[in-house]
Amino acid sequence: MSISGITAGRPAGYETGKIKSTVRGQDFTERIKRTVNSDGADFALRNGTNTKPIDKNDALQAYFVSSAQKPRAVTPAYGRYETYETKQYKIVPDNEAGCFTIYDKQSGRIGAFSYSDIKIRKDGETGTEFLISEHGTMCYDVLVLDEELKGALRDVMGKEEPETEELRGYTLHRHPGTGIRYLVRAGEEGRGGKVLLQSEEDFAEYEKLAETYLNKYPDLIRDKTAAYIWAGLEIRGLAQRAEHGILSINFQGMSYSDNNNYKNNWSISFSEDTYKVIYEYLQNNRINTEEIQKFSVWQDILDRLGSHYERIWSKEEE
Repeated sequence: MSISGITAGRPAGYETGKIKSTVRGQDFTERIKRTVNSDGADFALRNGTNTKPIDKNDALQAYFVSSAQKPRAVTPAYGRYETYETKQYKIVPDNEAGCFTIYDKQSGRIGAFSYSDIKIRKDGETGTEFLISEHGTMCYDVLVLDEELKGALRDVMGKEEPETEELRGYTLHRHPGTGIRYLVRAGEEGRGGKVLLQSEEDFAEYEKLAETYLNKYPDLIRDKTAAYIWAGLEIRGLAQRAEHGILSINFQGMSYSDNNNYKNNWSISFSEDTYKVIYEYLQNNRINTEEIQKFSVWQDILDRLGSHYERIWSKEEE
């Protein structure tokens, strides 16, 4: 049984108010929550840990905003079905907006896919096929295509097959700890990405990682929804577990939140160019969980790399 990726295009700040923030001064963990998509919140919806009803308008909002900012092209009309359903999917054409709303019944996700984006994007290395709807910077919905969804789209659109093109402008990565893949638009590393849960094994690994966060950092993470969000951040390279806390990193800076003592917290600010240098450094160097949480360690690394940064707060200032 195939399972498509879980993404609803919500900012990661959605439902993250329950994550306890103890960082003094400017906390870049909060910036991360505001700038990436909360795959974890969607995973929580699927698993019944969040009772907020799924609203079609939430999923369509990004599409409407982006499409209103550019000239509306003439789009085809699909009037054969008001709603088309299969075992796993429901597709609702909206000719006025020029998009399909695709519901994945299994994950509970909703995606708004413009008619012009109904094409197969195929990754040459893995053969994985994607449906990608692009709403603008850092905002895109992604589904991993399976035969059931392709068949549904053929029926709704009255075509033998959606057109196929090579996957360009996106990079497919694999998280080394869980094996879960994630997709990032080129040039937006450190800003977000989409976690792709493609099998029951992926769901189980995601669940296990969330449980790790919940159990290891009980003073920082108080509920399962927050744990899912942190698991999604780690998979996309935006968080790392330390011995006693969590390191958050994105294109604007990094911060450390300690589970036991807020006085050990620190935050630093840097440019996106510096983020790229750090990202490359982390790909080629291992830092143990005890060292990775220390401000002095990162200060030394940044100085050696010749990178510019600004210290926002650290315990040395007390």
